Amino acid sequence: MSAASGATKPCADCLKGYRLEGGPKGKMAELDGVSYYLAEGPKGDKERAIVLASDLFGFGLPNTKLVADWFAENTGLSVFVPDLFEGDYIDTSVIQSQLDAVEEPMKEKTFFGRIAAKLSTSLKTKMGYQRLGLVGYCFGGSIAVWLAASDSPIDVSVCYHPSRLTLQDFEAIRKPFMLVCAEEDMSFDGMKPSALVALDKVRSKHSIPVQVWDDNAGTTHGFGCRPNMKRADVRESYEKSNARTKAWFEEHL
Repeated sequence: MSAASGATKPCADCLKGYRLEGGPKGKMAELDGVSYYLAEGPKGDKERAIVLASDLFGFGLPNTKLVADWFAENTGLSVFVPDLFEGDYIDTSVIQSQLDAVEEPMKEKTFFGRIAAKLSTSLKTKMGYQRLGLVGYCFGGSIAVWLAASDSPIDVSVCYHPSRLTLQDFEAIRKPFMLVCAEEDMSFDGMKPSALVALDKVRSKHSIPVQVWDDNAGTTHGFGCRPNMKRADVRESYEKSNARTKAWFEEHL
């Protein structure tokens, strides 16, 4: 994994969004010191599973757990959501001081990529899973890029509207990779052209399956996990993207 040194700060849309309706159906558990939410897949598949890397809000909103429940129900695979923030969820009243605290490179922040990687490794070594897919949102989207590198326990990766990345992070991708973009994204639009060029080179030079979806009408950064479901265009983009992610895992995982 590489650090996201030199990347942009979280944009305003990182701190906005909407609650999804409903209550989580899964349970909390722990593996090798990492606390996680488990949405058990009805197929009972013990060889394949999905890891979900959350946005900045972590378990402070129910959305991450509800999205995990959807993927478990619709793919049939169990979905593991590591508590990246180790119970310390964002407090909007002191949000700037918390953002300042994570300005150092992400590689040094154990509650981001390193926790996701640790849980993924343990799922293979301790629980016997042979293949793992990862879907990440916003900050978790950056993790999805980092863990698409060759030295990762992740086999297939999906990234929604990432933040805090460098061009080198995209150039290091060596696993099947899908990128889901928002129509407007203050956090990613600036580097998107160069990132897409890098992904095209990865696809052609290393014969890596790469898919980019950039047709999500009405959306801004965060729509993949905090969509405004009252807007028909956003709802359609959210549901379409979930279906595409499901299909990507079915094809490559």
